[in-house]
Amino acid sequence: MFYAPVALFIYYRRTLAMIQTFEQTIDGKPVQFCASIADGGSPQRVIISRADSAKSLVIVEASGIIGAIKAELEEPETFVANAVRKAQQEGLIERALATGEVLTTTL
Repeated sequence: MFYAPVALFIYYRRTLAMIQTFEQTIDGKPVQFCASIADGGSPQRVIISRADSAKSLVIVEASGIIGAIKAELEEPETFVANAVRKAQQEGLIERALATGEVLTTTL
C-alpha cells in the first residue's frame, strides 16, 4: 500500500505580549499606568489599567479596515503608544477613574 505525502499548512500569527508602563498626572499627582495588547481576537485592542490594579480603565480598539491594517503593520510598541496617546488626548483615563466605568474608543 502506498501513501502519498500530504502537505499541511497551518497559518498561525503569534501576537507578542506587549506591556508598556507610563505615568500621567491625575489631580496633581503622578500615577503609574500600564497599557497592554489584548491577547487574541479581532479587532486588535489595547487595554489601559492602573499599574497597581488589574481593573481595566480604557479599551482602545483598532476597528474598521484602516485601523485593522495599521494594527497589523505597526510595531507593537508603536500600536500601544498610539493607543495611549489617543486615550490621553480624549481624557478617557481621567474620566474612567472618575466614573468607575470602563471606557472604549477606536484608533
